Amino acid sequence: MRLEWLEDILAVLETGSFIRAAEKRYLTQPAFSRRIKTIENYVGVELFDRSRKPAQLKKSIIDQKPNIQELVTGLRNLLHELKRQDRETHKLIVISSQHAITTSIAPEIVKKLSTNSEISIRLRSFNRDECFASLISKQADLLLVYQFADEELYSPQGFLELRELGTDRLIPVCATAELQRLKKEFNRGKLDAVVYPADVFFGQLLNQEVLPRINATVSVHKKVETALTPAALKLVLAGVGVAWLPQSLVATELSIGSLTELSDMLPGCKLSIAAIRINDDNSPAKELVWQAISSISVHNTETET
Repeated sequence: MRLEWLEDILAVLETGSFIRAAEKRYLTQPAFSRRIKTIENYVGVELFDRSRKPAQLKKSIIDQKPNIQELVTGLRNLLHELKRQDRETHKLIVISSQHAITTSIAPEIVKKLSTNSEISIRLRSFNRDECFASLISKQADLLLVYQFADEELYSPQGFLELRELGTDRLIPVCATAELQRLKKEFNRGKLDAVVYPADVFFGQLLNQEVLPRINATVSVHKKVETALTPAALKLVLAGVGVAWLPQSLVATELSIGSLTELSDMLPGCKLSIAAIRINDDNSPAKELVWQAISSISVHNTETET
């Protein structure tokens, strides 16, 4: 049984609610529900009585709360101490980065952080929910993630600290070779698109901030769905359709002409690039890196629209 699974169960026990437990674990409700289902499949036991609305933990699980708390506390302390000793010995800083940032902006940031020869950086790539989960479980020392332009960080009692490093834009692009075909179809009221699942960050952004602003006379045909922005980029280059991608991720393709930006036809939206850490978990090496990252200003890719 993985520690984060026990922590998921404990979050439901402590909050009494799926929704509040998902917030506490920094996961969307669909992502949290999938995690719970994975746990049930692993142990071979249903943890929730789903005949009740809303679903509630079974009494047999509630009765195990003291044992689960004891296990979680013991495992947390053991893992934290082992990792603390290892990281302090090697001055290793673990950064969890959102996939799109890992392949675009993170190399510039890591280069600036690695100027200190005494510190080693381990860069790990996840989707946004997994980035937060790795921080909360102390598998990472800090995060590099995108935020909605006006998004407020959920951080009870200042648990997390955020520094904005710069801005980016989510922009519509297509393969230049497909531009004329896509424009003709668009003028006829149809748009082939590569989209993201509704329960991941870019899917939420697309559904809330972008798609509702497309002309109502245009029907968006969601040809393929992927959670990975690098995969969406490859699909666009292959001519599948239009996709909304971070401008920093497609800067090279735009400059060489293999992609064309469609902001004159379709809406985009602003993104913030943020570094996030736990506020009270600071070794000298971590503090040194945080001070260094706080002085970094990521190249602002925002364009006038």
